Amino acid sequence: MAYLLTGGMGCIGTYVIRDLLAAGEKVVVYDFAYDLTIPKMVLTDEQIEGFTFVQGDITDLPHVLRTVQAHDIDQVIHLASWQVPACNANPPQALKVVCEGTINILEAARIFNLKRVVWASSVAVFGAPEDYNHQQILNDAPHYPKFIYGACKSLNEKYATHYFDAYGVDSIGLRFTAVYGVGRTRGMSSFTTQLIEAVALGEPHVCPFGDDAVDWQYVEDVSSSIVLACTCPTTQTRVFNVKGGIRPVKEGVAYLKTLVPDAQITLEPGVFGISWDYDATSIAEEMGFTPAYTMEQGILKTFNRFRERAGLAQL
Repeated sequence: MAYLLTGGMGCIGTYVIRDLLAAGEKVVVYDFAYDLTIPKMVLTDEQIEGFTFVQGDITDLPHVLRTVQAHDIDQVIHLASWQVPACNANPPQALKVVCEGTINILEAARIFNLKRVVWASSVAVFGAPEDYNHQQILNDAPHYPKFIYGACKSLNEKYATHYFDAYGVDSIGLRFTAVYGVGRTRGMSSFTTQLIEAVALGEPHVCPFGDDAVDWQYVEDVSSSIVLACTCPTTQTRVFNVKGGIRPVKEGVAYLKTLVPDAQITLEPGVFGISWDYDATSIAEEMGFTPAYTMEQGILKTFNRFRERAGLAQL
């Protein structure tokens, strides 16, 4: 199977490259720049040489179409996107990159009758806990996005449904939460990775959102859900909540202090501003996906990988 992976040089994309190559698949990465900063944190030199790179802008539909045709692509994994800060800073361009870019992928799938598009939505389509009466947010709950990023992802969900209903374009969207792991360098929810890295390297750290309980979603679980979405039968649901495990930020800090008792961590008060309590029953029932990593297991693996990269002893 030949996969086009947009945004493949980012954090999640890097782990997807690793998992697809391990499964013997052909991987064509489509990204704005050949920047190996993140891939070199995760992949071996052999794995980096194992995929084909195409430089391109996701808003350039003709180039996307040429790439799909030239490489005989069967499926697309669409991860290319801006994150919350960039979208807030430039809303007009956010609409082009996040929305138009996704529509271009759906168009490519329609034109070339691709087997499936798997794409990254976000729980940012949802709102604050009070928008849902502080109840768990169901998979089909209404959207009340608080950021431009979430509003763009919400629009993408509507387009994906339209392309499925009108043209039969098979797609699965996955709403990720607070993804963490080595390589997570961008986005508001990267604060958990920054916390783990600082403790692993023995650096003092100020951690925000100390009053919140967030969904700790380890990046290897995220990659597993993407690969599973590529191979499962067509689902009744178009977009799924995907969760790790909701735990207070303070518990993550407390666990890190069991690893490094003298860690210098300052917890700032405050909350992130969206709900983190999502129902993931649909993805478990329709795709058979459940996370493999607890918060502690994911933190420990991330902690040790940061130490290994720095030449420090692992725990």
